Amino acid sequence: MILETRNITMRFGGLVAVDKMNIQLGDSDLVGVIGPNGAGKTTIFNMITGIYKPTEGDIFLNGQSVVGKHPAYITQSGIARTFQNIRLFKNLSVLDNIRLAAHSNTNYGLIANIFKTKTYKLEEERIKNEAFELLKIFDLDKSAYQLSKNLPYGQQRRLEIARALATKPKVLLLDEPAAGMNPNETKELSELIKWVRKEFKVAILLIEHDMKLVMNVCERIYVVDYGVLIAQGAPSEIQNDPKVIEAYLGQEAP
Repeated sequence: MILETRNITMRFGGLVAVDKMNIQLGDSDLVGVIGPNGAGKTTIFNMITGIYKPTEGDIFLNGQSVVGKHPAYITQSGIARTFQNIRLFKNLSVLDNIRLAAHSNTNYGLIANIFKTKTYKLEEERIKNEAFELLKIFDLDKSAYQLSKNLPYGQQRRLEIARALATKPKVLLLDEPAAGMNPNETKELSELIKWVRKEFKVAILLIEHDMKLVMNVCERIYVVDYGVLIAQGAPSEIQNDPKVIEAYLGQEAP
């Protein structure tokens, strides 16, 4: 398993936001996490990425525990994410958004940075070239020097995914990437997610409310309700699970 959570629990005072959650993600898996609003889905992502330290349980990346590690360490170890609300550096250019993310993989130190050594210049040139290549892949190269806040919404979403990939992750966490998108943009996003998994050989864990997208792209789905895992399985199994129907409809399934 590239990523595994073992009984992770998150308490905020007397509130149990996530309770004994077990999720497994293999190499190049494309897995969904779904559930009603407030089910604890984003809290799971926040624990995996080090924003929250689980009250209980453990999280393993390539067999190594990352609980208690700083988010920057977790990013460098191979986990990248996007956010439900787009969090680009809006007053920086599209190119600089990618370059900043790529700096998590630089090979020069503080001294090289201060004195602008040959190593520093070569690394910066490499990062710029790789950033442009990534922008070309996402059809954003013509907008490289625009401020990211001036991009259309769908392109901002693509830029956020590209920026996450600039860290060269092994695991990509996508938090509601289709939020705010129209049907055409969502259809394009579905194809993009499948393409990213194949092209970048990255495992993807996806939180999403758009069930059509989830059923279209995910091979396996975890369903969370009130912080508890109530079902898991293939999309066809999840669609017909009585507990899932009850969680979404708010009544007992017939």
